[in-house]
Amino acid sequence: MSEFLQLSSLSNRSAVAVIDQPQLVYVLTEITPGSEIAGSRLPLNFSLVLDRSGSMAGEKMRTLREAVKNIIDQLTSDDIVSVVTFESRTQVLVPAQPVLNKAEIKSQVDKIRDGGGTNMAPGLQEGLNQVRQHHKGERVSRVILLTDGEATDSENDSRRVADQAGQLGIPIIGMGFGRDWKHDFLIDLADRSLQSPGTQTGYVDYIPTPDQAEKIFQEVYKSMQVVAQDVTMNMRLVQGVEARRVWQAAPLIREIGPEVIQGRAVVVSVGPLEKGGAAFLTELMLPPRPAGMVRVAQTDVTCTIPGGESARQAVDLIIQYTPDPALVDLQDNRVMNVVEKVQAYRLQTQALNQAEKGEVGAATQKLRQAVTLLLAQGETELAAQMQAEADHLEQDGELSSEGKKTVKLTSRKTIRLS
Repeated sequence: MSEFLQLSSLSNRSAVAVIDQPQLVYVLTEITPGSEIAGSRLPLNFSLVLDRSGSMAGEKMRTLREAVKNIIDQLTSDDIVSVVTFESRTQVLVPAQPVLNKAEIKSQVDKIRDGGGTNMAPGLQEGLNQVRQHHKGERVSRVILLTDGEATDSENDSRRVADQAGQLGIPIIGMGFGRDWKHDFLIDLADRSLQSPGTQTGYVDYIPTPDQAEKIFQEVYKSMQVVAQDVTMNMRLVQGVEARRVWQAAPLIREIGPEVIQGRAVVVSVGPLEKGGAAFLTELMLPPRPAGMVRVAQTDVTCTIPGGESARQAVDLIIQYTPDPALVDLQDNRVMNVVEKVQAYRLQTQALNQAEKGEVGAATQKLRQAVTLLLAQGETELAAQMQAEADHLEQDGELSSEGKKTVKLTSRKTIRLS
């Protein structure tokens, strides 16, 4: 089934020492679409729920309109789109429809103007209503919510809509524009909209300035380009091998909860597979063994491809036990690069948690450790942001509002695998 799925499993060390104690290795598992599905994607069914409150006036509104029109240009007649705007009132600007007349849809987008308050829940509800009309298994259904401020209506009303979305299996993608929106609230909405909250993390993105709107919209659009659904990864371990921790490494970095470690197996519900694929990093403890080649794990991936057919691919992980120190010292650079990316994100997350608890010294130290790793990886822009936040934290005793968003959202998004 390699024409549908490509699967690789690679350890940071292909050889470990013959010693009388356990040894830690990192295993990178990468899942990418095969040739039969890589060139296509499932049709889309999504609603753009756009904040047009007064704070969106000026450059924000101009860049928003252009970014939306650029997405419309990339859709096909198989896709279904709707556009909902909200301020003090909600308006269905473009009812859910196939993308047959792009010029007409874009002309409606050009009519969006800034208005009054930020009554979010009615707009979110209308966006969900539009999507559910065409919500079918063969379509990728999403609600994309963009806001630049705090809701002026009840946040719990929006949470109830997000819960409905989760029951229907329609994820909400949150996009925060500028500095004044509440990242924890938007993350909560995205997480609630998942069918399995806790085992997956909702997608929330951050547009710091208007000039970055186009880039962020493209990344959100890319995340909806799904080539397979219901993807599950099952790593079965041989006797004595222990899984300690699992991270998603692509398309976004996040730690996966311990519930995926089920005895001698690691079972991850991946969900939809994007065109760019997915990657996972697993920490394994290997038991002492005599010299020789050993299969320490077998990983298989199953999914549903367009047309409803099931596909499966499996791969073995072989590691050599050897007394040769020259072989033991060899490290796979690609796997170690991923380990460092995950470690940088982990340091930033720990720093955020410590800063919120008032542990300023420890948080500052972790941010500066993350800066060192980011610079080594060539992530100079993000490193500069983290350095500025470390200085701000040390001087003022807390992270800036923008810094919290950067640490919580931008860091896991920017550090992408190529």
